[in-house]
Amino acid sequence: MKRKKFTFMVLLILFLFLLFNASLGDGGSSKSTTTGFLGSYKTLKIHAGLEYTVRYKKPAKSNPVEMVYVFLELNKSLIPIADPRNELLPTYQAFDKISGVISFQQICHGIPIQYSDITARFTPSGELKSVEGEYHYDINLSTNYSIDSLSASQRALGDVGVESAPHPEVICPSKPVIIHSSEFDRRGENRLYMVWPIQVFPDTTGLTSRGNTDYYAYYIDALDGAIIYKQKRTTMEF
Repeated sequence: MKRKKFTFMVLLILFLFLLFNASLGDGGSSKSTTTGFLGSYKTLKIHAGLEYTVRYKKPAKSNPVEMVYVFLELNKSLIPIADPRNELLPTYQAFDKISGVISFQQICHGIPIQYSDITARFTPSGELKSVEGEYHYDINLSTNYSIDSLSASQRALGDVGVESAPHPEVICPSKPVIIHSSEFDRRGENRLYMVWPIQVFPDTTGLTSRGNTDYYAYYIDALDGAIIYKQKRTTMEF
């Protein structure tokens, strides 16, 4: 009887310990993996709440962006982002008397990762409150692109055709982006591509500033020039 009671107490203590440990932190981060092929990567999911835990080292109050960088540097063992200052670019900030928020886009060797987002939130007094988002690492993808913006634009324009584009205008960014295959209906691949996102407006003659305009959206592979995706769309703005 005493043995059973002792075993029960041990299990109860273990359960309470695990429950208390979970309440102290929010998991910090978790990992998912897709590896072994071109465009493969690993993902670190970040859920770091600072208000009700002693798990994290907190940065001193200073410039908000600097506070986030320092926080990630202080807690690299829990949130292993290799080089926050060079890999996370602040893209949005909003602060008022109630709260504050900063969004960061991940950069991989100088190339932005499209739709990547790590968000930092602040208390009314300016203390760092939480950091959440996804960080991609071990990315198996060269960022030394062999197809430049001009070549990519010509590839898209050639695919549209001269007859279909008598007075064309091509819109292309100054550098390619890294993007997940799910963004152009290749969800089964679960990989990253480095692409040139291009818009081809076939005939810009006589267009007003707010006319219905058909155009072609392209994703051109920045490594080999292949057309990964194209779609005809209509916009209300030009």
